[in-house]
Amino acid sequence: MGTRAGLSIMTVVLVSIWFLASIEFCFAEKSVFVRHVIDGDTIVLKKGTKVRYRGINSPEIPHKDKTGEPLGWEATKRNKQLVQGRLVRLVQDDEKRDRFGRLLAYVFLPDGRMVNEILVREGMAFVCFSEKGSSFSKRLLAAQREAIDAGRGIWSIPPVRPEPYYVGNRKTLRFHRPSCPYGKKMSKSNRIIFKSRSDACKEGFCRCKKCLP
Repeated sequence: MGTRAGLSIMTVVLVSIWFLASIEFCFAEKSVFVRHVIDGDTIVLKKGTKVRYRGINSPEIPHKDKTGEPLGWEATKRNKQLVQGRLVRLVQDDEKRDRFGRLLAYVFLPDGRMVNEILVREGMAFVCFSEKGSSFSKRLLAAQREAIDAGRGIWSIPPVRPEPYYVGNRKTLRFHRPSCPYGKKMSKSNRIIFKSRSDACKEGFCRCKKCLP
């Protein structure tokens, strides 16, 4: 009996330690100085580390052989106004880095506001979740719905080459033009049809980077 009780207590202790460690891992925080703003969703810290804002995509600025998107420079300017030369707080969840090695983080100002959320609410960025989800997905999606309904920023501009419908992928949370090769590859079970781009974005789906719906 004593042995069983001892094992039970040990199990509870180990589970508690694991749970606390998981919380610390999922919500690692640190304060950093922003040296430079690259664009609307990427910054460079004091020692050169690049940080990509988690859960959002801003319009692209011209880069190499790619032309920029509408409001790309405006989003970059707004990001600079918010964070350049300032101390900010980074919050990370379970997805620490992207495929380019950049840190993924939610960026908070000293007054407690989340920069990711501000940019989305002002129509300076799209919500864009990964398959693993996002710790602040509800907040970001609420901000995007508000921006869409108010017609702010990117939502004040008519879509380029609007389609009669758009094809979403429930698994990847991406949506495509009907002619997009990536959209055609998805299984029927993951397929969902949206009547408009704003309908897809209101449900938390993100634009395909290839067909740019």
